[in-house]
Amino acid sequence: MRLLTAILSTLPLPALALSCIPYGVSDAYLEAAAAKEAYVPVLGLLSFDVTLNPQVDWENQQDTPATTLIPATFTGDALTVRGVDTPFATDVVLEVRCLGPWCASPQPGPVLGFLRKTSHSYVLSTHACGGYMFGRPDAGQIKQVRDCLAGKSCQATAPR
Repeated sequence: MRLLTAILSTLPLPALALSCIPYGVSDAYLEAAAAKEAYVPVLGLLSFDVTLNPQVDWENQQDTPATTLIPATFTGDALTVRGVDTPFATDVVLEVRCLGPWCASPQPGPVLGFLRKTSHSYVLSTHACGGYMFGRPDAGQIKQVRDCLAGKSCQATAPR
């Protein structure tokens, strides 16, 4: 038995993986609509320094920050209930949250998102299993948010 234990202790353990419930733009919309805070649905370009994204040191995973705040700029449109977009540009705090060592890795560029309005700024939050930021949105995602805004079908991606 000791020999078996010794042999097994030298073998690599399987990597732990993060398992997330499917999450899409309708889920983000429904969460934002139900929140106490005010959210602004937006479509446009997000600019920020990608080198500020959290970096995981796999040898010291416990040192991974729970939240990293990155200054960013949004330029594009606020999406409205009536389907008439309003030009919208603002400084944003990009809130990148980590779940243990698993972090979102947002990229600058086209974005569909939901900006949380605070007393002094807007926050765009994302994490490894979802959040309010969808980079490089496709036509289907944009249509889904527009449908949700218009009171049409807006179903969660998976049961919650």
